[in-house]
Amino acid sequence: MKTRFILFLALCCMGTTSVFAQLTTGKPSSKEIRTGNRAQAGDFGIYLGVTSNMFKDMFDGDIKLTALPLINFKYMVSDQFETRLGIELYKSSERLKGDVIGLEDEVNSSYFLDNKYAKSQAMFYPGVAYHFSKKNLLDVYVGAEIPIGWNSDKTLREVDGSKASITKNSFVIGLGAFIGLQAYIANLPLAVGVEYGISSRFDTGLKYKNEMTVDGETQTYYTADLKSFEHMDANERFDNLKAKKGEIGSQFRVTLTYYFK
Repeated sequence: MKTRFILFLALCCMGTTSVFAQLTTGKPSSKEIRTGNRAQAGDFGIYLGVTSNMFKDMFDGDIKLTALPLINFKYMVSDQFETRLGIELYKSSERLKGDVIGLEDEVNSSYFLDNKYAKSQAMFYPGVAYHFSKKNLLDVYVGAEIPIGWNSDKTLREVDGSKASITKNSFVIGLGAFIGLQAYIANLPLAVGVEYGISSRFDTGLKYKNEMTVDGETQTYYTADLKSFEHMDANERFDNLKAKKGEIGSQFRVTLTYYFK
């Protein structure tokens, strides 16, 4: 009996020594939990930005709005420096058509009216941005861009066979600066963020070309853009006119960026 007990103790000691040896010689392991998929040097990205200017006509039921959000193509030159090219297209249109009825005491005062109005804008934003931190979750950056493009306004009016057209085409160029904040989503190549920018803007061609056709004869003259030149008299007509204006404005954007890793 005593011999068996001694053998049992010996086996227990051998087992304990074996387990202790496994615990002391085993290699530690740990899991790395990634919380972002930050863009790095050489990555391309495409970002969609909904700008504050797009909301101006969205809540007017009489206006048909066709707007493309600001699209930015990004390229990470380094982990903290990016180049970008933004594209923004905008178009709205209105139409008023029908028979206008005059006052009751007027004879044969009704007339046919067809009024069309269209406005469009195409803007390009080449620029650069610098990202302050290399951490994953929150990314703060600043940058600069050069807005360049054109605006177009056109009104067509027909009253009982007499036609008139009023057109304006202006070239736009400026210089802007912005600050942005974006957050990377889990381990996906996606980031959501906001941007706020201030830019100077220089518009040329702020004049309307008026063409009126009555009984086969056409008259052409120019008027100033009264929205830009409020002090002008609406009845002032010009044979030739040069009109330009500079201003400073701001814009807010909500952004979604997808990176091609």
